[in-house]
Amino acid sequence: MAFRCSSCNGGVVFDPETQKMKCAHCGSVFDPESFRVRDRGTEAEGISPELSVFRCGGCGAELESTEDSMVGFCPYCGGQSVLKTDRAGCAAPERIIPFRISREQCAARYRSFAGKVPYLPKEMKDPEHLRSFTGIYMPYFEYDVAFGESRMEGTKTVENHMAYEVVNTYQIDARLEGTYRGVPYDASRYLDDGIAARTLPYDTKEERDYHPAYLAGFYADAATVEGELYWDDARDQAVQDVVEEVTAQLREESGIAVEKSSAHVEAETKGRHRVLYPMWFLTWRRGERVAYAVVNGQSGKVVSDLPLDMRAFALGCCGVSAALFAVLELLFQPTPMLTSVLSLVAAFLMALALRSGTKTIFEKQTHANDKGWTAGDPSAEAETASEPAEGDGKKGKKKKFVTALTVLGVILVAAGGFAYWEDMISFEKLVALIVLLAAILVFRQVSHWQEDIPEKEPKKAALVLLAAVILNVIVVFVSPVNDLWYYLGDAVCIAGLLFSSVGMIRIYNVGTTRPLPRLFDRREV
Repeated sequence: MAFRCSSCNGGVVFDPETQKMKCAHCGSVFDPESFRVRDRGTEAEGISPELSVFRCGGCGAELESTEDSMVGFCPYCGGQSVLKTDRAGCAAPERIIPFRISREQCAARYRSFAGKVPYLPKEMKDPEHLRSFTGIYMPYFEYDVAFGESRMEGTKTVENHMAYEVVNTYQIDARLEGTYRGVPYDASRYLDDGIAARTLPYDTKEERDYHPAYLAGFYADAATVEGELYWDDARDQAVQDVVEEVTAQLREESGIAVEKSSAHVEAETKGRHRVLYPMWFLTWRRGERVAYAVVNGQSGKVVSDLPLDMRAFALGCCGVSAALFAVLELLFQPTPMLTSVLSLVAAFLMALALRSGTKTIFEKQTHANDKGWTAGDPSAEAETASEPAEGDGKKGKKKKFVTALTVLGVILVAAGGFAYWEDMISFEKLVALIVLLAAILVFRQVSHWQEDIPEKEPKKAALVLLAAVILNVIVVFVSPVNDLWYYLGDAVCIAGLLFSSVGMIRIYNVGTTRPLPRLFDRREV
């Protein structure tokens, strides 16, 4: 269903800058809604819901377009094997927000954004790579929420003296008449919910009745989650927005501070509408991981995964560390015990960073925060059923060892706390025990997450860090007379920190990218 120019029969596409249909050959422009197409089934004149469907041979993603021969980059995996299929497109949406940002404007917005991000890989700034931005209309559900009775409590300080203050408490009862229209949630299982939310907002005043002419020159994704999935989320979001608005208004007009947690607003989701929102998609692929850069096709807002160039980042960190070390050497003359404690504190901070990075990888690998994905994952039940029992084989033995190590750490910290209270050990030794427990807990948590992620870096980094901490804790407790032992413990701890730092950069890069999608089980709703 390609659109043709009435003057030269050339291909016509939608031009975001003029909001008109434009002929690529003779430059003629047309009103998008002036085009009438024939329904393939009845041959009756009208707006056809059918589109050409293209499938990526690499990941299985399916996209729709009005162009019968349109071949380009797959926005989900970065592949180029996007081939037309014989399957008809799904039912048309009700509304659409047309593109307002052209590909050139999109690339300029992204270049400006990327220029402010240090250590971004050069490939993600390459002008040739930026030509791969793909325009896609992403499906969203817009929910309508009706309101009823509401009750809130608020306080206002009317007198404030040195010895006392007078606070008035108000109960605010009101009936909210009306409907909150257009609470948006993405309807594609394959668009990450986090990206979908961060790309918002869209100005719904620019919505128009759906017409396939707006898709000319672009792709469109299909709705692949049930509309009822976000029914309650839309209600809760609408209530939150209303409470925020009422709170701000009362604070400005009356000086009353509303207690948001006690607010009660009657609300009910009444309906939903399927709408297409415009996005520019760019994919950066490395191995089995992909990073996405998404630009709001209406406002130009940029949302991007931000991996690091490891070499540039490592050189930068070495420079900063050398300068910091030189400053500390000039300003302080720390004792051997203090240097050991500082090394352990650095290890503690590294352990927290390691836990945070591994958690990010786990959440992206398992789509833990992506409600649309998990709701339609046909393999989730099978994976759960195939998990071995906790005590089976080597995995069960490892779990028992980690559990025993954790219990030992808790006992040592408890005993250390008691000993410190009784002035039996120094504060430095208590700190050493706390850092040891933290390293054990991080190793335990990372080992648990490791079962669901293919990368081995997190567990290696956590194990090396734990070993370095154990050695340094032993040195702190033995308190050797020869200072050389302290410096040896510090050297081992710093070596462990360096190893973990390299691992952290890799973990960060994995955490800022996503597993290569496998979408061959796709289905429309």
